[in-house]
Amino acid sequence: MALFSAPALSIVNIEDMRMDESKPGWMLSSTLSLSGKRGNLEEDKLSLNGGTQWISDDLKVRNLLLFTVANDRAEGETYSEEYFAHLRHTRQVVNGIAWELFGQHQSEPLNQDYKRQLIGSNARFRIETALVDGYGGAGLMYEERSVEPPLAEQIERNDWRLNFYLNSSYPLSDNAELAVNFYVQPAIEDFSDVRSVVNAGITSRLNRVFSLTLDVSYSNESEPLVGQAHDEWTYAMGLNFRF
Repeated sequence: MALFSAPALSIVNIEDMRMDESKPGWMLSSTLSLSGKRGNLEEDKLSLNGGTQWISDDLKVRNLLLFTVANDRAEGETYSEEYFAHLRHTRQVVNGIAWELFGQHQSEPLNQDYKRQLIGSNARFRIETALVDGYGGAGLMYEERSVEPPLAEQIERNDWRLNFYLNSSYPLSDNAELAVNFYVQPAIEDFSDVRSVVNAGITSRLNRVFSLTLDVSYSNESEPLVGQAHDEWTYAMGLNFRF
């Protein structure tokens, strides 16, 4: 059985994947998602998202590692694999302003051997207003992407891009929270080449360790790699545990 889909659009919402930054020491978080179908089509989808974080005693230095591993199977055959890793170093400069350095890798080896790697740096600002309670960021990154379409040579694209983001959280109840995030990444050589994403996620805490999560995103890319759509909707549900 042959299944095919274009590589996913590339912006990953890091803000929603961050952990509690108010406590020193180590922290671990993970979400396991499993879904499937039985009937006309036998299909299973499994993904594991997680990470670990270390914060210094004075809360001024933070190191964060995030990862995702996903596998999709249909009729007993794997047709999609996804791998993601993100490493971020944050140093608090003054109260409300931090400097960050980050690197990231994404790949989908069974989907046209799609790869994306980047390294960048940005300033992160704490924002507390009537409409926004969260963080904003502005920075620069260098990105390498490649894809190998069927019966064609590999296509590569390397860009310097600006990176802007804004995220905010809104309490829904004592145990539930809505988070909204915006990303915009224009290419420096051509400002009409823009990637953007809008993301909304709800987290409902069941107890101190476990939470239910629902996440919906809309992504748009003005000049995608060959075989990619200009826009894409994605959604995910899962059970999160954190300690």
